[in-house]
Amino acid sequence: MAATSSSSGSGSILDVVDEELSYGALLGRGLDMGVLMAEYLVRTGPDGVRAMARAVNLATAQDDGFELVETLGAYEHLKSAVGAKQSELACTLGDVVAADRIGRGVRVKNPQWGVGAEVGLALHASQRSGTRFLNRARILTEDLPCTRQGLREGTINSEEAKLIVREVRRLKPVNRRDIDRMLFCETHTCFGQGGAKLREMIRQWALILEPEAEVDLEERAMRERHVEVFQVDPCRVRITGMFPLEYGAALCQVMAREIGRAQAAGDPRTQGQIAADFFFESLTGIGDHTNIPVEVSLVMTDRTLYQGHPEPAVIPGYGYISAARARELFAGNPDNPLDSWVRRLYTAPGTGDLIAMDSKARLFSGGLKRFITLRDRYCRTPYCNGKIEHLDHVVQVSRGGPSTAENAGGRCRLCNAAKEAPDWEEHTVPGDRHTIRITTSSGHPYTSTAPPLPGTRQYNVRPINPADRPPRRE
Repeated sequence: MAATSSSSGSGSILDVVDEELSYGALLGRGLDMGVLMAEYLVRTGPDGVRAMARAVNLATAQDDGFELVETLGAYEHLKSAVGAKQSELACTLGDVVAADRIGRGVRVKNPQWGVGAEVGLALHASQRSGTRFLNRARILTEDLPCTRQGLREGTINSEEAKLIVREVRRLKPVNRRDIDRMLFCETHTCFGQGGAKLREMIRQWALILEPEAEVDLEERAMRERHVEVFQVDPCRVRITGMFPLEYGAALCQVMAREIGRAQAAGDPRTQGQIAADFFFESLTGIGDHTNIPVEVSLVMTDRTLYQGHPEPAVIPGYGYISAARARELFAGNPDNPLDSWVRRLYTAPGTGDLIAMDSKARLFSGGLKRFITLRDRYCRTPYCNGKIEHLDHVVQVSRGGPSTAENAGGRCRLCNAAKEAPDWEEHTVPGDRHTIRITTSSGHPYTSTAPPLPGTRQYNVRPINPADRPPRRE
């Protein structure tokens, strides 16, 4: 069927001169648009998916309130279907990679090495998140057919699917399938009442089908106890942890006792403040919160330190802080001063690339280790915000890579291991700042550039008056 386009060239179906190709005419012929779009996606692959995303962005909203709510629900259905399809694709990727490597005799003992990293990068997430997604996808597609179908049809959303997978992942596959069937035989009571009720129902069935799982859970609670600290904004960190139940009960009792004592003595602090201060003092033994003797690597320019310039400073691994706060940290408490050591760093004018330090070694230790850590601040894999755990050779030593700052990158443990997957290659790229080019096993390229340090740009801002500066250390 021949057709010509109008001169407007907008790509809309309204531009087609032949009326037989209009949307209404096609529907009048009994065309199933779902089948047509499915065929379109099969023929065009990822380009077709991106075209549909553009079409969604171009669609205009209705003015009617009822239609707006219907459209919101329809897009939630679309999100659920996309989530189910992504799970299917992730599993297929793992199977294809494993079959290829087994056929070549590469990584036969663990043929899916690095697939989680590939999935994470494709989803613009960390490798840890990609691996978790792949593990969830395996359970969803292989052991939970009803949940998968419910996700495809929009009966449940992605959050409910994650909850189901999380609650059954430690059960035997046969018990997972039983709970999966029971959930969708009782949809009138399982879904639509909130995650807490759904979680309770699954746990009840799990205890009936596999009571030994509770013993395993208690052992795991003791084995996996931990505490983590991470930054939530420029001024605060969050401390989270996981403890066995008896540990948690003891902690709550001690906290309640100390809060009661402080309030009985007329302490004006809130309960949360009392608990936080007691936790800090018990852990560190420091009672003076204004003078904490810890080593903080504070990166700031000389004009910020000595001339009152407002350019922000950086605490590597935690981010930017204001110039005033940086000077306060450096000065310490005048009544009880701390020792401060100044190490000069040199950055390239305009680009902010860290190029030198007072002392450098030829191994990833000492000054060179500090140099790389200050330059990179976080794991250099794209989308990963993990803390630096390993100093990695961009080009491996086994491939002739030298132990230099140019051939080094800070990595978290998982990302450092992922690059050892077959056909994964990395190399540095010349540029204003240290840049790594990553080509994954599938051939997809990614670029990682070191974050800029203070001194990257020239600021024409009037310095503050000397009287407004914090007291300078003697």
